[in-house]
Amino acid sequence: MRNLKVALIQMNPKPYELEYNLNLFLSIATKAIEQDAKLIVLPELFDSGYSVDEKDFAMDFSKINENETLQTLSAFAKKNKIHIIACSIEKDEDKLYDTAYIIDSKGTFIGKQRKMYLWGGEKQRFSEGEKQEVFELDFDEFRAKIGVGICYEIGFSEVARTLALKGAEILIYPSAFGKARAYVWDLASRARALENGCYILACNRSGEEIHRITKEQFQFAGCSRVIDPKGEVIAQVKSENECLIATIDIDQIYKQREALPYLKDIHTKLSKGAML
Repeated sequence: MRNLKVALIQMNPKPYELEYNLNLFLSIATKAIEQDAKLIVLPELFDSGYSVDEKDFAMDFSKINENETLQTLSAFAKKNKIHIIACSIEKDEDKLYDTAYIIDSKGTFIGKQRKMYLWGGEKQRFSEGEKQEVFELDFDEFRAKIGVGICYEIGFSEVARTLALKGAEILIYPSAFGKARAYVWDLASRARALENGCYILACNRSGEEIHRITKEQFQFAGCSRVIDPKGEVIAQVKSENECLIATIDIDQIYKQREALPYLKDIHTKLSKGAML
């Protein structure tokens, strides 16, 4: 039996307030450690806020030792022997990416997933990622395969389907999903779980932001949740800053995929052509 205790940290970060945001993460994450969670998921751009001027805030992943966010996450993961999925702004030469980092329980960076499908004004702010990867995490007693999509990508069935076909058992979505489309968040997150027979860890941010230059207001849906392979919500956040704890049974994935074999039956000429 592969039972995994996971922690989703919903939080309301402040734009440009790196120290505040990192300390907020650390304070909320204490619950994850107290309850012996093995995997933490953070919202999209948890350290910077969503509406920042990326050119001023971007961090160079190639210089990990100079990156306060990555150093904080790595140290926390290593000290507490916990895996972390966290999304931050990545600078790669002259390009910026909305990137999720995968950090193992030894504090080692084992990979990253750049956002491929950009929402609205993000197209002017970020470059698109170019590939999807599945990562295998070692939880000592067992291993599990994860795939990562970021926020808007939860609405693209092909993102989840591609990851599931590559072997992902858990799909993780760090997000800053808007309150105006909370109904999409609810529907899409459950649909991705059901159609792929996998667990969904959908970690959204809460609160609101006002862009300091344009004065545009952003309101976020919150409602971070864990969804089982049947598409049922088994745990959901109730407050603005909260650590949601849930235990998932990874072996249930394969029972559900036998009962409702969408992945098995997709292997037809029509479906393969549609995925190209």
